[in-house]
Amino acid sequence: MGLLKDFKYYTPATLKEALGLLKNARYPLVLGGGTLSLNHLKKAAKYPSDVVGLKKVSVLRGIKDLKGAVAIGTMTTIAEICASGIIRKNFPSLVEACSKSATTPIRNMATIGGNVASRFFWVDLPAVLISLGAKVSIATAGRQRVVSIQEFLGSKPPKKFILTKVVIPKSDCLSFYFRHTKTMVVDVPSLALAFFASLKKGKLSGVVLVVNTTVSFPVKLKEVAAAMEDRHPKEVSLKSVTQALNKDVEKLRLDEYRVGCLATDLESLLGIFSAVI
Repeated sequence: MGLLKDFKYYTPATLKEALGLLKNARYPLVLGGGTLSLNHLKKAAKYPSDVVGLKKVSVLRGIKDLKGAVAIGTMTTIAEICASGIIRKNFPSLVEACSKSATTPIRNMATIGGNVASRFFWVDLPAVLISLGAKVSIATAGRQRVVSIQEFLGSKPPKKFILTKVVIPKSDCLSFYFRHTKTMVVDVPSLALAFFASLKKGKLSGVVLVVNTTVSFPVKLKEVAAAMEDRHPKEVSLKSVTQALNKDVEKLRLDEYRVGCLATDLESLLGIFSAVI
């Protein structure tokens, strides 16, 4: 285990103060829950000169029920999201992803902002947030903008920024999350699948399936989504979904194990459709 080197540590009380510290720091590191950052500190090739902790910035905490959306402060912990009645009512797939992420002590420390801002391939939440159409608010000194989670992950972020909130639109939807692991030694998914669809006149609409392969940023199963679109859930056949999956897999270049996991998940999804819809 690596030893920590010297750095300056700050605990600002406001977002403005935190952004000012980032702006003036030569090599800053933003510290959320710390479950990912502390490991980074032990291995970093370019060691930070200043660490800005966000635990006292109250504006970054909490879950708010807005008209047509839910806003989650980026310092809200994974455990708090699991326990939220608002989240459970509107986004069951997010609750499922949070409840399966890591271990109880880590869920009590890790934050939704850190999970997204880390930009690691293997974390649980980005895939399900993409499926839900979530957006993230990015603050820099003098500027704040809102982009989709997918755009944030797919583009180069600002050098000095703080994610302030994640906003997820509400809808009359179905959402599920499936997760596979090979070992409990390091509890990260070897593959995960997030599903989202609205129901319009009993038919699936706006279908999104996002795969976390742990070897790249989350990707969408476009062919499978097309095979489900505008169909009653019980009318979606396993044959059509399997054929569509084969087309998607050709583009993703997944190994046999992950392809098998996906096929199992899709079969389970159709089983859920038959049982509860």
